[in-house]
Amino acid sequence: MKKNKRELRKAELRKMEQIQRKKRTQKIIVATSLSIIAILSLVIVISMPGNPNDQIQNSEIAAPSDVISQTEVSIPLSEVGSNAKFYSYESNGIEIRYFAVEGSDGNVHVAFDACDVCYDAKKGYRQNGDVMHCINCGKEFAINSIGTDNTAGGCWPSFLPTNIDGENVLIGISDLEAKKYMF
Repeated sequence: MKKNKRELRKAELRKMEQIQRKKRTQKIIVATSLSIIAILSLVIVISMPGNPNDQIQNSEIAAPSDVISQTEVSIPLSEVGSNAKFYSYESNGIEIRYFAVEGSDGNVHVAFDACDVCYDAKKGYRQNGDVMHCINCGKEFAINSIGTDNTAGGCWPSFLPTNIDGENVLIGISDLEAKKYMF
């Protein structure tokens, strides 16, 4: 009888140890799973469009506009190439940014460095090959299509009217100031 009680206790102890091992294993699995979820969530948040870490400070690389009169600024055509060049015009302490780039069609394409929809984010665009990439929402636009009114609605590099006069692209100061609210 003592032997049976001893064997019964040993069996109970083994069973309790097995239950404790299962609990430890479950805790390890839960902790590992939570860690993986946290890491994946962080990776997703970091890689999302609109992440502040993705923002390019175009204001740091924007060249000041060449004001040629009280009504116009100009960009020398000799400065416009296949790499977008960013410019700025200051109006009452607000920096209005825009860019100019030559498309594969040979035409100069100019637009505000702000999106018709995403302008509140104040992130603008960056060039990615032959497209301009909205830093906020991630949409891309063929350079050859930029410089037109947004007829479809949605994200679009905001239209900036221009004229080419000899060796310069001319932009009306009133056109720049009309979109000052975007900056």
